[in-house]
Amino acid sequence: MTDEYDEVRSPVRDAASQGGDLRDRVRSLVLTAVMDRKTDPKAIVGVMKSALAGLGEGYGTHAGNAGESLKTAVAGLDEAVGKSLYALRVAVEEGWDQGRRFADSDLREAYDAVRDLESDLLGTLRDVGGKSQGVVKEEFARLSEHLSRNGSDTREQIGAVLAVLGRDIGQVAGAAARDAHSDVREATGRLSAVASGILHGLADALDSRQA
Repeated sequence: MTDEYDEVRSPVRDAASQGGDLRDRVRSLVLTAVMDRKTDPKAIVGVMKSALAGLGEGYGTHAGNAGESLKTAVAGLDEAVGKSLYALRVAVEEGWDQGRRFADSDLREAYDAVRDLESDLLGTLRDVGGKSQGVVKEEFARLSEHLSRNGSDTREQIGAVLAVLGRDIGQVAGAAARDAHSDVREATGRLSAVASGILHGLADALDSRQA
């Protein structure tokens, strides 16, 4: 892991080293890192992997008490990734409803990143667990198995996001030809910018709920 995501890895590691209920803390750190990168779908994967690496490093200092705390931390991560995907979905849906067409390259890059996101999550859980020891290793393995069987916020949003992205990719060329007079073509990178604005609103609502 490079230093590109160190601003999420380091504080997650520090939080994990202290233990306790980390759901809100991890969710906030992950959401902030994703928003700092304009909710770029590819960056969501990098942030997620870095956060999990930080958890593995932090819990290694007090493995005996990691079980419940790790569950809350992964729940916070899952919620943050799910919210990020939801923001991406809403951006695409609202754009379509308003006659705005995002760049085909943005749609395809987002589709490719989101398609593999759940396998990336489960694979990273297994990889981090494999580098851990004792109770921490067992908990990572247990969480990976639980999420693969029972699903998560992330899995729920992946299907919905892929559906709207797939629709847009399939229709964008035809729509441009038929409705060029009414459609507004968005510049490359605009999809992430719109999704980031939506995610900021969701994050603010979560912060208000905690206050």
